[in-house]
Amino acid sequence: MKDVSHTMKLSAATMLAMLLGSYLYSSSASAAEARDISKVNGGIRVSAEERVGDISSVNGGIDLSSGASAKRVETVNGGIDLDDGVEIERAETVNGGIRLSRNISVHGSLSTVNGGIQTNPGTVVDRRVSTVNGKIRLRDTRVGENVQTSNGDILLTDGSVVEGDIIVEGRGSWFGKFFGFGKKPSKIFIDADSSVMGDIHLYREVTLDIADGAVAGEIIEHF
Repeated sequence: MKDVSHTMKLSAATMLAMLLGSYLYSSSASAAEARDISKVNGGIRVSAEERVGDISSVNGGIDLSSGASAKRVETVNGGIDLDDGVEIERAETVNGGIRLSRNISVHGSLSTVNGGIQTNPGTVVDRRVSTVNGKIRLRDTRVGENVQTSNGDILLTDGSVVEGDIIVEGRGSWFGKFFGFGKKPSKIFIDADSSVMGDIHLYREVTLDIADGAVAGEIIEHF
C-alpha cells in the first residue's frame, strides 16, 4: 500500500509540475507576442484582435483594427485610427488627427499638436484629452481628467462626461505667435445631455454655447 500511495503522490506531483510548466510557457509566449513595432517611413496597421507593445512611426499613419490592443501609440507625421473595441495606454501625434471608433479604452491620454481628436460612443479616456491646434469632438465619451486646447474648438455631445476641467489656453504662447494661430475665437459647445464636473477655465475670449440642462461648473476668465 505504501508503494501505491507513493506512486500516486509522485504522479500527482508530476502532473502539477507539467501543468505549471505549461502555464509558465503559455504566459511567456503571450508576453513574447506583445512585440513593439517601429517604422521611419510608412504606415503601420495592426490586425484585428492582435496584441502588441509600443507602436511608433515618423512618417506614416497608425491603424488598429477591431479588438486590437497596444501600449503607447505615437507618430510624428500621420493620423491615428482606432477601430471598435481597441484598448491602448495612450496615443500621441504631432501632425495628424486621432480618430476613435466605438467602445475604445484609453488608460492614459490622447494628445495632438496639429490635428483634431474625435471619439465615438462608449469610449473611456482615463486621463486627459488635449490639442494645440485642432478640434476636439467627444460623443458619449468619459474623460477622467481635463479637456484642453490652445487654438481649437471643444464639442461635447451625446452624454459625454468630463470629470476634470475644460481649459482654453491663451494665445500668447511663442508657438501661436510664430505660426499666427489664435486669431479666431475658439468655440465650446456642450449639449443638454453632457457634463463637465470641474470648471471651465478661459485664458482668452471664446464663444460659449452651453445648452439648457447641461451640467458645468464655474466659468472662470483669466484674461
